[in-house]
This record gives sequence, C-alpha cells and structure tokens, in this order.
Amino acid sequence: MALSKKSLLNRVLVGIAIFIVMLGMILLNVFLPNYTNSETDIFVSGRAINSVIISALILLSVVEMRRALGKERIPDCFSWLLWLYGIGIMPVYSLFGFMGIMFFSLIVFIVAVVTAMFRNRADSLIYIAFMLVYPGLFMATLLYINRSAATRSFVDTSMYQYLENDIWTYLNALFHTGRESSSLLPLNAIGLALVFAVSTFTDVFAYFVGSLFGKHKLCPEISPKKTVEGAIGGVFGGVLGSALVFFVFDFWHFFGYGAQFGLTFDGLGLSTLNTVLTYTLIGLLGSVATQIGDLLASLIKRYCGIKDYSRLLGEHGGIIDRFDGIMFNSVFVSFMFMFIL
Repeated sequence: MALSKKSLLNRVLVGIAIFIVMLGMILLNVFLPNYTNSETDIFVSGRAINSVIISALILLSVVEMRRALGKERIPDCFSWLLWLYGIGIMPVYSLFGFMGIMFFSLIVFIVAVVTAMFRNRADSLIYIAFMLVYPGLFMATLLYINRSAATRSFVDTSMYQYLENDIWTYLNALFHTGRESSSLLPLNAIGLALVFAVSTFTDVFAYFVGSLFGKHKLCPEISPKKTVEGAIGGVFGGVLGSALVFFVFDFWHFFGYGAQFGLTFDGLGLSTLNTVLTYTLIGLLGSVATQIGDLLASLIKRYCGIKDYSRLLGEHGGIIDRFDGIMFNSVFVSFMFMFIL
C-alpha cells in the first residue's frame, strides 16, 4: 500500500531528525570531551549527554516491549520494576560501566522472581528475562560504545592530551571515595559512527536493491517483503558505511589527528592488518547483525500480533522499530572493540 503524501512527508522529516540526532551524538564525542589536561574541568561532556540520550532510548524501548507483550503476559504488579530498570540504567552505567548494568539486570530479575512468587505469576518471568536482555542489554551496548576506550597499555606520553577523565575522578575529589580513578583513551566517536553508518547503509541498500531486483524471498513467514537480493545489497551497503567511516576518520582525518579520531593513530598500536580486519568485519558482519536484528523485531511483532511497537516516530514506528538492527550491530561492534582494541 502506497504512502499518502502526508505519511511520506512524515517519514522523510522524522528520518532527517533521526539522522541529525545520530550525527549530533558522534560530534558531541568529538568536540566536547573532558580531557585530562583541560585547564577547566568539564562536567558535562559529550559522553554524559549521549548517556542521557541512550538511557532515554532504553527506557522507551522497555516500555514499548512491555506494550507489545501485553499485560496478560506481564501484569501490572511488575510495572514498577520495569520502570526502575529503565530509569536506573543511566546512574548504574555512570558509576560502574557496562558490567554494572549486567549485575543490575540480574538484581532486577531476582526481585521479579520474588514478586512472581507472591503473585503466583511464574509464567511472566520468561518474558521479563527476555525484556532485560532484549531490548535492555542489547540497547545498553550503545552505552558501552559511548564509553569505549582502548584496553591496551600506553607509554607514549604524547597521548596524555587525549585521555579523558571518568566519573570516579570527580567523585574522589568530592567525596574521597577511595576508589581508584582511571583515564580513558576515547574511541567512542568512531564507535558510534561505525554502528550508525553500517546499520543505516545496510537498511538503505537492502530496501532499494530489494525493491529494484528482489525476486527470491528471504524469510517470507517473518517478513514477506525481504528478499535475498536485498540482503546481499544490505551487506554491500554495510561495507560502504564502514568504508565511509574509515575515510572520514582515518584517511581524510576530517576531525583532525587524535586518539579518538580513528583507529590508525600510531599510539593505538594497531597493525595495518588489524585495522583493515576491524573495518572489514564490522562492515560485513555488522551488516548481517543489523539484518538479523530487523528480522527478530519482525518475528516478535508477529508473535504479539502488532504492526509497530509504537507510533512515537510516526511512520517509522517506535524506538525498537528504528533501532532493531542498530541494537544487534552495537553488540557486534562492542565485541570487536573489547577483543581487538
């Protein structure tokens, strides 16, 4: 069914707004860091602003998934716990990082178990556990990337100017917590760029290639419109998206030279082979992950009998509808950053 002019205009305008937000998040991490050698302490950094944005997306995603599953599967007695989870993500992440979110999720599930025992709703636990993982932990990997830093040891003193403070630096100064602070070599800007670019290019190329050349159905029971040709076009688009990030950050040095502006920075210690492998794998497998995420979101919608997770974004649907592929790609990019960088 063709979109009306009004619906098409809504789709275009909302799409532009989403693109501006994504680009803005990347630029915030580039131009608003909290450098260690800054003459004036910066308490509101790009990382912090992006943390608020991502945490809001997680909360909205949890609310959407609860709506999709319905109160028959997750009754009202669990509502307060899901809101606590969505709201508590940001402070837990800020203090304890991604590992803190994982333990927070386990604690929330334990409380859900106790609630289920008193309410005799053991059947709801499987849905709550699913929500904590998807979209909860999946979306939270965006927080991990937003805080991503190289895990290698550095001795090059010239890199000092690129290190950022973490939150414990300020807490120690204010409250003498006794917890050792750390300085982060930021890779968050390029991390978000890879997630957004690969997923966006995958979606665009899959749509247009599938529309023009699609003949063989990919998963007709889940998503009748998706084709094998479109999926192949999506992989090609993902590689182009990854290549674009390489040229902007590493080849043209569009944002200048610096540790957080690319993977070819000498002090990072990556060989040429590892750099090429990183970009190639994120382009190829990140695109595959994006498309799997899209199919999973469609599968859940069919199971729940809904068209969209919400109408928050108009013709784009809800947050999960727009970030379904991004979530999966974010998990893969997080994996790459953790074990390669």
